[in-house]
Amino acid sequence: MSLRRVLVGSVAALGAAVTLASAAAFACITPAAVNLSTATGKPGDVVTMTGTSFKMPEGTSTGVQIRWKTPDGPLLAQVIPDANGAFSATFKVPDGPPGYYVIAAVLKDATGQDVPSTPGRALFEVQGAVAPPVTPAPARTFTESSGTPGSSFPIILVGSLGVVGLALFAGGFVAVSRSRKAKAPAAAAVRQD
Repeated sequence: MSLRRVLVGSVAALGAAVTLASAAAFACITPAAVNLSTATGKPGDVVTMTGTSFKMPEGTSTGVQIRWKTPDGPLLAQVIPDANGAFSATFKVPDGPPGYYVIAAVLKDATGQDVPSTPGRALFEVQGAVAPPVTPAPARTFTESSGTPGSSFPIILVGSLGVVGLALFAGGFVAVSRSRKAKAPAAAAVRQD
């Protein structure tokens, strides 16, 4: 066996081993998960967030922080998870305009870094007051104006590209059919004894 084959095989085996080890390590991390008691509400409503896989690291005493909009946003609640990493916390929906907001459950280690597989995030819709009915705008009619018409360049460009495409297709078809006719074997002469 040549040295080159041995080197290539060794590098391939090493790459496969690293890939399998990385996949196994990633599979062992359970991502943090959060759920909200409701996905919609108005400012002032009380919402409960539950979470799993928020295990407290050594030297941390802050617990899980529930934050509004971003992992560094305003603090809504703070709770210490149980030994299995589960928690339940309630908070009031803050004042703000209607729309969709992220609620993050953040757990930091003693150095202030996010614990692996966190933060957990949930999407929440803040609903506003019932909107007044929308009155339809008056219908507009379009008439041809006497001004300068729009550019016809896009239409010409698309038409030209279509013609070029058809010409190329036809040329390719002709070339293939001629090459097949040229390759047809000639009939062999039959010898008679």
